[in-house]
Amino acid sequence: MQFVETWKRRREKKYRILYKSGPSILALIFAGMALALWGIFVILSSYPVGLYIYYTVVPKTSELLAQSLQKSSQEMVKDAKAATLLITEPDRTSAIDRDVSLPEGHYLSIPKIGVDTVIWEGESDNYDKALKKGIWRVSDFGDPTNRAKPIILAAHRFGYLEWTQAYRLKNSFYKLPELKNGDRVEIVWDQRRYTYQIQKVEEGTEIADYSSDLILYTCKFLVSPVRIFVYATLTK
Repeated sequence: MQFVETWKRRREKKYRILYKSGPSILALIFAGMALALWGIFVILSSYPVGLYIYYTVVPKTSELLAQSLQKSSQEMVKDAKAATLLITEPDRTSAIDRDVSLPEGHYLSIPKIGVDTVIWEGESDNYDKALKKGIWRVSDFGDPTNRAKPIILAAHRFGYLEWTQAYRLKNSFYKLPELKNGDRVEIVWDQRRYTYQIQKVEEGTEIADYSSDLILYTCKFLVSPVRIFVYATLTK
């Protein structure tokens, strides 16, 4: 019994000392780091939940986003016609040989941000169907075989509620703002590979340079007139 009493006294003395001295600076640092990491985890994991709540409260969000992108494309057509911009430099697409190892059809790849998807066609009255799948080529403009006008590709930045995160990363322009000058964009078009180099990334409400070979754009926010524009030039 004497041993037990002695052990209890030592333990009580030990904890009284710890209580008076308080936690060490190192312990506080680790506790702060743990709280910060937990906060980052909560923010990242809440993204799908936030989208679900927003789409539930505003059920027409997807339609509004599609109309916003489509409205931009209509304004682009008017601007291009008003400016009467035609590309007069030699057509380099004819020099690109067909590669039978490549798939038939039309595809877009942006390695830096993980985009790897089909380019969907859709007339101005059927744009929403294309946007619900991913990347939409604005039909009033060019394609890799027709460089009289630039190629213009549009996509949602945040996608749709029914999209998985993996699908969103490959088929949307969520990470478009991360692109920089010199980054590479590839289009596979009927078994021919066209490589483009990004020249500039800008924010605005309308296209500023119709002389680019390729223009990518998306909304900056869920519902906003501000767009993110990426301009690229054909290299080979």
